[in-house]
Amino acid sequence: MLRSIQTCVGLLLIINFSTRAPLSAGDTAAECIRVASGVSGHVHPAICVTPAGTILVIFSQSEFKDLRLTRSSDGGKTWSPPIPFPGTEQLTIYPGSLTVLKDGRIVHFWNTWYDIEGMKGKSRYPEYSVSADDGKTWSHPTKLPKNPPVHRVIRHPFIELGDDDWLLPLSDTTAIYHPSNGTLTPLPGPSHGLTPIVRTTRGTLVSGQGKRSTDLGKTWEPIKPFPAINENGWRFDMLALPGDHVLTAEVLGPGVGGLEWRFVLSPDGGKTWDFDNTWTFYKPGRPINGRACPKTVLIDAQTLGTVFYDYSGCEQEKATSGVFFLRTPLAKVIRP
Repeated sequence: MLRSIQTCVGLLLIINFSTRAPLSAGDTAAECIRVASGVSGHVHPAICVTPAGTILVIFSQSEFKDLRLTRSSDGGKTWSPPIPFPGTEQLTIYPGSLTVLKDGRIVHFWNTWYDIEGMKGKSRYPEYSVSADDGKTWSHPTKLPKNPPVHRVIRHPFIELGDDDWLLPLSDTTAIYHPSNGTLTPLPGPSHGLTPIVRTTRGTLVSGQGKRSTDLGKTWEPIKPFPAINENGWRFDMLALPGDHVLTAEVLGPGVGGLEWRFVLSPDGGKTWDFDNTWTFYKPGRPINGRACPKTVLIDAQTLGTVFYDYSGCEQEKATSGVFFLRTPLAKVIRP
């Protein structure tokens, strides 16, 4: 994701807004774009922006199966009909993540249910495919090693530390994966579980566990206060933005999805967070149901894009489940 941002972003245009009032339900509906309908279960959409400026979204159409791919070439205003993701049609899956490499290739990770020798029942293990043509075609799936036999899941984009070093935030370990030989090297220190990890423009690692590292994960220092994503790591990603900013979001209100979502920004590489100037970007005027799992990317130098799942439509005239997309001006989150 970070590489995608660096590829797609030129000069950062900041516009001064004198007010930061939350979106009303009507405003949200006006900005909300339906990407897909009739979804259910663990939909968990993943998103990235390619070097060509294409937005790719992959989600599960129904519970533990039917991964679908859709794309937008106009900043998320219109979307192609979702198609099955190649190589997964016959698999029982749990959705994963999308990452753009520095050479422009796109890596799609997902999780497949397998019978693992030495374990009771089935377990999930990550595998991935790579695209070198803007997400039009994909390589044959590559599986992560299943030794030792543990339950292993990936849900967030990884960090490309080098050509043969991918920092994977896995459920059971935080490890460096070497695609050249398919081996995993655990990162020293604690595992960060299914929370996101991002690398800022100055090279600092920031973990959704509320920790940061300036030595590539050898040591970590706590961040206090930190946005409430540690217990909700399956809901939100973090996003490294130009100028050493880091962005994440919080759920406000009771229930699985709360009543509204707000962006929270760090201006200094995750060290401190500006809780006094948050921005409410989704407030439909009703409870937000289901495991929405919003994921946010930088579409261009001025616009954020968030994909998510909701039981009810966020358009005024519809109320059916679906995958939705929201555009947010970056100037509402970052101010001079």
